[in-house]
Amino acid sequence: MPAPNRPHAEDRSRNRRVYGWLFGYVKPYFPQLLLFVLCGLVVTGIELSITRFLQLFVDDIVPDRDGRAFAISLAALIVLVGVMLAAQAWKSLLQREMAEQSAKGLQLAMFRQLRNLGFPYYEQHPAGETLGLFNTEVASAQRIYRQYIPGIIENSILFLGLTAYMVLLSWKLSLLIVPFFLAYYLIGPRFEKMASLWAKEANQERQRVNKSLYDSIAGVLEVRAFGAKAWDIGRLVGKMKTYHDVQLTQYLYAYLRGTVRRVLTGLGGVATFACGIALVRDGQMSVGEFIVYALFYFRVMYNLTGIVTLTTEQRILLQQTATLYDFFRRIPAVKEAEDPVILDQVVGELRFAGVRFGYPNRPDVVRGLDLRVAAGEKLALVGESGGGKSTILKLVSRFYDPLEGDIFLDGVPLKEVSIRQLRDSIGYVFQETYLFGFSVRDNIRFGRPEASEEELVAAAKAAYAHDFIIELPQGYDTVVGERGVKLSVGQKQRIAIARMFVKNPTIVLLDEATSALDSISEQEVQQALDSLLAGRTTIAVAHRLSTVRHFDRLVVVEDGGNAESGSYDELVARRGRFYRLLLGEAGIREGALAHE
Repeated sequence: MPAPNRPHAEDRSRNRRVYGWLFGYVKPYFPQLLLFVLCGLVVTGIELSITRFLQLFVDDIVPDRDGRAFAISLAALIVLVGVMLAAQAWKSLLQREMAEQSAKGLQLAMFRQLRNLGFPYYEQHPAGETLGLFNTEVASAQRIYRQYIPGIIENSILFLGLTAYMVLLSWKLSLLIVPFFLAYYLIGPRFEKMASLWAKEANQERQRVNKSLYDSIAGVLEVRAFGAKAWDIGRLVGKMKTYHDVQLTQYLYAYLRGTVRRVLTGLGGVATFACGIALVRDGQMSVGEFIVYALFYFRVMYNLTGIVTLTTEQRILLQQTATLYDFFRRIPAVKEAEDPVILDQVVGELRFAGVRFGYPNRPDVVRGLDLRVAAGEKLALVGESGGGKSTILKLVSRFYDPLEGDIFLDGVPLKEVSIRQLRDSIGYVFQETYLFGFSVRDNIRFGRPEASEEELVAAAKAAYAHDFIIELPQGYDTVVGERGVKLSVGQKQRIAIARMFVKNPTIVLLDEATSALDSISEQEVQQALDSLLAGRTTIAVAHRLSTVRHFDRLVVVEDGGNAESGSYDELVARRGRFYRLLLGEAGIREGALAHE
């Protein structure tokens, strides 16, 4: 198993930028951070005072048998412990508040950035990658907020306070243990870094095992059908073996890290006791001072190792959150205009003027498209697959912007129109409707959340969905399951159409809305669509040419341009590109079609 990659020295400045960016989400809670530090100072000061009482108890109170001093000291000690517990509790609350608020701010910013990046990001990056940002990178950032920033501050305060007090107790002993401090500071981070790197590698291998498990469960039908049980098990066993080996290496470095810490702490403790006893014997330290010093030594070593561990692990986490940092630096492909135009009323006239568009690192899909769609016109885009038809719908919705040319809505360039008004004016019916795992009512209300119950029922009736909905076990309250698994394809499409009735858009875009339906379902959905499209500007992408026979105009899209346009009967009579498409769909001879 090769060792995981180590961070290069040139990454340090990048880590500082990432850390500064992460800390930016803590800045709004800077007053709480100051109170957190103040509480830490109070707790540290009281801990020093308690140990001071121990010293007085051993050196003065017990030898002098001073009961009054003991009672006063004990009462003061009780008060101090009460104050310390209160400060500790407040500090914990402040820590939790800062961590959770900062983590929440980061998550909300993540959602906003996802929305700003829009459709281009989703098409270029799989959903698993985006979920990975939340499950790994965002989780790493949250750990920094919840554990590492507070932990480093708390350990640093204690380390500085206790070290200063140790120097005051005996600078000679303090000089003696400096080599052990330095030894751990120089040696410890190496094992800390390797343990953290292998922990990161183990986490990645665990994710690969989980993905293999998911693939194995999700693909059980194919595995059984192809008799690939042995292959599936062998693949999974191989992933688990790699994960096991990485975990063992991680544990090895973790144990070496602990061993180094214990050995150096123990050696320093032996040296402290040997020299401390000599100093007590020579009268240079009292017994109480030595006891306090010994207690402080082990506590300081614990704080030192804690600081080293936290800073090293945090550095590894910063490498993970750097991916998130890069994600936030992405520039959206589609931006809102600085002073967007808000139309008094969206009529629905669309015009394409010399539109060219291509996806990144791919040839142009749309080339010099000139097209006008009148308000209320039903236009169908037909043609071979890959000709750019669905891309044209994406351009109308401003999922993408043209590389050249412009698209106009009611005479105003789409780039200048308010994105919110544009999206509110457009209704989309996809080939595969996504239904949320909620009730039928909530899925219809998704079209317009403020819609009343009467409007929902009216929309369902207009979409010819009301009859089958009321026959469901709980009617409109029936939960449709994940992605609407409890409904047929035709039923899901009619719910999608009901959404559009509730939304009441001026423009409707249909992307092969009936291509996945059987003939009976297609008739039912087509009836609902006819009701929906009445009086609305419609652009439909269709592979089944019979479904758009009644449209006002058909445009044959070829090589991203308007190759031919006209009504259904005009294009058939013209015997051009559309006619050849019709022949290919029918699978019959040209003469037979002409006779028909």
